[in-house]
Amino acid sequence: MIKINLLPTKKARKTFTIEVGFKSNVMIFIIIIVVVVLFEGFTWYWLNSSISSLTQEKQTLSVKLKELTGKVTEVENFEKDKKIYEDKIEIIQNLKKNQEGPVHMLDEISHRLPERVWLVSIKETGGNINIIGSGMTNDDIVKYVNNLKATNIFKNVQLVESRQVIDSGVPIYSFSLTFTVNLDTV
Repeated sequence: MIKINLLPTKKARKTFTIEVGFKSNVMIFIIIIVVVVLFEGFTWYWLNSSISSLTQEKQTLSVKLKELTGKVTEVENFEKDKKIYEDKIEIIQNLKKNQEGPVHMLDEISHRLPERVWLVSIKETGGNINIIGSGMTNDDIVKYVNNLKATNIFKNVQLVESRQVIDSGVPIYSFSLTFTVNLDTV
């Protein structure tokens, strides 16, 4: 009988090696260094291009900033000028109002004056008017006070004093009255 041994025998296995003159560890180390150098080069190129694009963007933005700063100062100057002109317009309107108010007030005082009453003085102090005048009778003076009360310009019309005096041998009545003026209704 013939026996065949199918089990492998302890023979040395052959390994596949590359014979380049370097050991495989040195070759792997060189490949890693080349990859690292290429990676560093790519990173340097990418960072350098990013720096140059950011520098260009910074210059563009600084130019825009200067333009916008100029526009902001123009707007601020415009707002200052506008405020100055509005103040001037308000002053002019107040002057017109104050100019027309006394004219209308004096016009009303004179139109409300009865025939036999005349005025000696008119004084204005802080919106309060003091009138000193004379009349032929007390009824004429009362009529004048009632005429002033009938207007919407004069408020708190009060006869302060009325007394009889002799002027050039003629008996007349001297009076004093006060009231306030509402110039907003003028």
